[in-house]
Amino acid sequence: MERWEETLEWADNNGCANLVAEIPEQDFYLVDIPTCYAVGPMGGPMHRPWDFDAKSCPSLVQIEQFMETLVSRWSEIVGQEIASVTRPLAFTGEKARRLLVVADASVTPPWGGWAHLSTRESKRRTFTRFRAAINRELAPHEVDHIDFTVKEGTQPDAAPN
Repeated sequence: MERWEETLEWADNNGCANLVAEIPEQDFYLVDIPTCYAVGPMGGPMHRPWDFDAKSCPSLVQIEQFMETLVSRWSEIVGQEIASVTRPLAFTGEKARRLLVVADASVTPPWGGWAHLSTRESKRRTFTRFRAAINRELAPHEVDHIDFTVKEGTQPDAAPN
């Protein structure tokens, strides 16, 4: 706000007040919560390599414990509706920060699709809540990405082969 007031004062002092007054409302950038972080292309904070700590790789025993927790408590973690058409399958990636989930191809998830997010933000937020619920359960470990493998007519709550 201070920066904007400085801009208005500068424009007025330099005979440019009319230019500022002509800026259409859609060209203003507004935020609900001010931040000092650089804004990324998706509107969230842009993470720079020097701004965060490197994540460690959990041991194989920890990964097995995480998977056991997810499998045994899946419906409590993600909700009965999603749990009835999905099941966790494996952790992948160098640091086990990707989760592979098997899903019923005949069902459309509330966030848009198994391989994409809806263009509607309210629907995309359902995926954000889905991943957040998983991360709360796994804390302090987190998954950064969830991949879905889809199978027609699959029964996701069946034990993996």
